[in-house]
Amino acid sequence: MRIGILGGTFNPPHNGHLYLAREWSGRLSLDRFLMIPTGISPHKPVGETSPATRLEMCRIAAGESGGALEVCDYEVRRSGQKSYSVLTLSALKEHYPDSELFMIMGADMFVTLESWYDFDRLKTLAVFCTVPREGITAEQLEAHRLHLKERGCTGLVADVPEMDLSSSAIRDRVRQGLPIAGLVSPGVERFIYAKGLYR
Repeated sequence: MRIGILGGTFNPPHNGHLYLAREWSGRLSLDRFLMIPTGISPHKPVGETSPATRLEMCRIAAGESGGALEVCDYEVRRSGQKSYSVLTLSALKEHYPDSELFMIMGADMFVTLESWYDFDRLKTLAVFCTVPREGITAEQLEAHRLHLKERGCTGLVADVPEMDLSSSAIRDRVRQGLPIAGLVSPGVERFIYAKGLYR
């Protein structure tokens, strides 16, 4: 089984995440695509939005994705512990022993991969996939992919445009009273307003 994995704080999940899932699912002929919200992120704070709230938004987004996404709550269930990718990938390997894992990540994460917790083990667990973004070109990513290959880490770079969309920008729009329709799924939009998030 070929499984795609997209981790992150998802605060909130947005249509850029769905775009990446569909893009990589097609390119890699994936059988499943898992969205895994972090419990406690080792990379960035998630503010006042609880893991349970972010998990619920992910479930709503997945339910409206037409089957493109599934949600895995492994990291949220590990409450009180940082969500290191090496632990998550190891758990997935145990649960799906015959699977091939493809971890989808932003270009900024891809170029810092060697600094991640237990990189020597991490690099053996998945193929690490990314796309260019503003400030990090496909050529730069390809050069880094070759560098990672020398260290025994397999990467893939797809030269497709990343959607110019971020969770922080959506939070800012909510704070400013600006519309977010079309940036998140309809259910996530309703949830954000119903719960008074990001005000």
